[in-house]
Amino acid sequence: MPDVQARTQTALERVAATALDPGYAQASAGRPPARPGRRRGSRRARRNRWHSLAMPLALLLTGLLTALTIRQGVAALPAGERLRARLSAEYESRSAHRDDLAADVRELRSAIADLHARQRSADDAWDTATARIGALAAPAGLTAARGPGVRLTLTDPAAGPPADAGNPRPTAELTPGGRLADHDLADMVNLLWSAGAEAVAVNGVRLTALSAVRAAGDAILVGLSAVEAPYVLDAIGDSAAIVSRVSAAPVTMRLRTRAGAPPDAVTIARLGAVTLPAAADPSLRYARGSGS
Repeated sequence: MPDVQARTQTALERVAATALDPGYAQASAGRPPARPGRRRGSRRARRNRWHSLAMPLALLLTGLLTALTIRQGVAALPAGERLRARLSAEYESRSAHRDDLAADVRELRSAIADLHARQRSADDAWDTATARIGALAAPAGLTAARGPGVRLTLTDPAAGPPADAGNPRPTAELTPGGRLADHDLADMVNLLWSAGAEAVAVNGVRLTALSAVRAAGDAILVGLSAVEAPYVLDAIGDSAAIVSRVSAAPVTMRLRTRAGAPPDAVTIARLGAVTLPAAADPSLRYARGSGS
């Protein structure tokens, strides 16, 4: 037993004696480290030297970057101010241009409203004029007319007039053969107008205020159309008044009693409905002042 205890104590003493790391022991004893220890120390030394060199380089680079940033900021400040001033001037210019355009829009809208008002006024005037034209178209002969009226027929003699002293008109005033002249036809047309006729046509040719009854050689023209006997005058109006007025008119008596006049020289009849065609479009002329 004492031997076992002695051996156990000797083993514990060796463990206690060798518990510290040999490197610590050598460092505490002031002895140089073993060879592996020297390699770790050289690496640490090199690392310390690199750290000592890297720190100043990092500080130098940091200072350079800071100085460069400050310099760029200082250099960019006037450019930013110029850009801000240019943008401000551009904004002011665009704002003024926008205001001018808004004023133009208001002016144009006012002009458009004025044009619309003038157009409405012109449309009203056009409608009024169209209504007046429509009301005056029938009396002017520009449209066909239909209504109650009369038919007056003038017949020429088959031969020349006999030499009788009872003829109220001198023989010199009669056309050769005792035929009706243009003024005889014109007298009957004027009689119809004065008797209250609203529309008159001679052999289907509508008369207007611009129509003329005249002679062209041996022919009689109504306007530009030649007509021949028998002359049929259709008139629209109060048939009773027209028949009464025409039957008692001196021109009717003269034509009935002219030399060589046939028994049916002048006949008149009432018609319940008379249809007259429209006249040809007139060729209007306008009077102009001197110097115009």
